[in-house]
Amino acid sequence: MKSIDDELPAGLELSDPARTERVGAVLAAAMAELDVTVVVCWDTSEDTVLGHVVARELGAELVLAEEIEGIVSLLQPLPADARVALVAEEFRAHTGLAGLSGVVKHAAGELVAVAAGRGTPELAGTEAAAARLVRPEAG
Repeated sequence: MKSIDDELPAGLELSDPARTERVGAVLAAAMAELDVTVVVCWDTSEDTVLGHVVARELGAELVLAEEIEGIVSLLQPLPADARVALVAEEFRAHTGLAGLSGVVKHAAGELVAVAAGRGTPELAGTEAAAARLVRPEAG
């Protein structure tokens, strides 16, 4: 299967606005039938920008998360009956995905998707194990 990276000029990262818009739109389209109501992402520049694009495309709310001294927390409460997609430029560590999915479960959100702009996160052994993995595949 062809990756979106194959369609874009070499050297473009998610710091490039055009690539971020394209990746965000592709991720959102892949989640359209999941009725996502909240996008949760880490409070970092790359993840926040990508999360904003995905949330905008889905008509969903954006909630940011942070990790301080090993404690993961959401910066806003999840609304009741939240159907959550976790979004990141790349889930670089299994512990990052585990912490983020765990805090969503603790906040009573239903985790329906995990979307990464790059890389393939390992969902097994996390609260995200039953969620759909979404990658920016082209064509």
